[in-house]
Amino acid sequence: MATVNGPTNTVDDLRNDLQSLKDDVSRLAGQLSTALSSTGEDAFGGVRDRFRRVRDNLGDAAYEAGERSRDAVTDFADTVGSTLEDNVKARPFSTLALALGLGFLFGALWRR
Repeated sequence: MATVNGPTNTVDDLRNDLQSLKDDVSRLAGQLSTALSSTGEDAFGGVRDRFRRVRDNLGDAAYEAGERSRDAVTDFADTVGSTLEDNVKARPFSTLALALGLGFLFGALWRR
C-alpha cells in the first residue's frame, strides 16, 4: 500500500509544484512588465525634457539671429544714409542731375 500512495502523492505534489511554478512565472512576468513600463515612461520623460530644452535653445538662437540681422540692416542703412548725405554735401549739382536722370528713366520705363 505504501507504494500505491507514494506515486499518487508524488503526482499530486508535482501538479501542485507545477501550478505553483506557473503562478510564480505569471507573477514574475507581471512584475517585469510593470518595471519595463515604468522604465519606458521614465525614458520617454527624459527624451521629452531634452526635446523641450533643445526647442528652447533653438528659439533663443533664432531670436538672437534675428536681433543680429536687424542690427546689421540698421547699420547698413545708417552707412548708406551717411554716404549719401556726404555725397550730396560734396557735389550738390551732380547729385541733383543724377536724381533728375533717374527720375526721367523710371518715368520713361513706367510709361510703356
